[in-house]
Amino acid sequence: MNDIITQEPDVYRPSAAINPERLEYLWSLAERIGSSSLVPESLRTEGNSNNKTALTREQVIANVFAVCEQADRWNQSPFALLQCAAIVHGKLGFEGKVISAVLEANFGIVLHHYYTGDPRSEAYHLYLSDRPLPEDVVSQLKPGIRVPGYKIMDGSVSAWKTSGNGSPWKPDTYAKMLVYRGSREWARIYKPAAVMGVLADDELLEVRMERDAQRARDISPSLATRFGGPTSDGFSADNVTKQLQHTSTSMPMDRIETCKAETPDAVSGEIIDPPAKQTRRPSSNSSSQSSQGGDEKSSGGASTPSPRASAGIFEEFSSALLRFAGTGNGRDADITKAGNATDAFWNDKGGKPAAPADATLCRNIIGVHLRRMANEINAEATKAEVKGLIDKSFNAL
Repeated sequence: MNDIITQEPDVYRPSAAINPERLEYLWSLAERIGSSSLVPESLRTEGNSNNKTALTREQVIANVFAVCEQADRWNQSPFALLQCAAIVHGKLGFEGKVISAVLEANFGIVLHHYYTGDPRSEAYHLYLSDRPLPEDVVSQLKPGIRVPGYKIMDGSVSAWKTSGNGSPWKPDTYAKMLVYRGSREWARIYKPAAVMGVLADDELLEVRMERDAQRARDISPSLATRFGGPTSDGFSADNVTKQLQHTSTSMPMDRIETCKAETPDAVSGEIIDPPAKQTRRPSSNSSSQSSQGGDEKSSGGASTPSPRASAGIFEEFSSALLRFAGTGNGRDADITKAGNATDAFWNDKGGKPAAPADATLCRNIIGVHLRRMANEINAEATKAEVKGLIDKSFNAL
């Protein structure tokens, strides 16, 4: 009987950049496609959903070429990949399902999935294996599990979820997103050549948020100065507490300054434009004060209270901050990192909440995350403490 030799299919080719003939053909193809109506918005515009600008023809052709070149390496149709592709700040990415399809179509790899936990909670956990796991192993699945002879990857919603406007991670999609993210992570460990240089859509969201954070303007004086700076016993908790107790009108913290935001009326559901920002001039014998409900006083009399943002937006804000770990370079660096992440989040939402109570809640949430980034509390304790702050803030109304 003849021996059967099993060999992995030769479906992943080197880049066309080392083959002039293929390179010329792909560029010609990109020019033709780039001049057609087949190019999706994700490849012919840039910016977020609220501020998109059209790219030049040369930029569009370059984006299409990047997809065509990747399709050539995967031996796939560029027309199919075009509709699933996006480029953010020069980084090519595809919808999560594409990587799963590439593993199956090009390498014959069908991953097997096993779930544990509540499907709608952030503790929902996924295990992926290249072969079906034995029943005795399935009954004892736990994070980090490894079984000889099996290629296993695992992860949870809390570890992989991305936040921010446009994030595909929602309770109704947790199972699907875990599969997409898990397939990508599995491939990067066990089949790295298949996904080299390719990101998925949720990772592109992180790229956009990180770039926005890098572009955030600097502030002076620094947050460390306002919070009392480092002391011989560590960061000054007393000074932090004092600053967090200040109202948005008396605290010179322009990262958390009040600004316009579209907020629905609690009764009618209609969008209410918050009042125009007032110019305040501090008096030597009086100080500005704000009430938790948003009422403000000025030398000219009482102004219209600013409507509050929803509690849900602050839960999303805290989830966004959870993605950022401490820098390891001291509290000042952590404060800067948290401040940049805060700017990026609220800029993506159209601006920070206008109500003073909301600004205070923002600062309190940041304070909790700074403690987490300094390894004083863990992620679960952070979530619990932030939830308590949100409940207290809104129940006090």
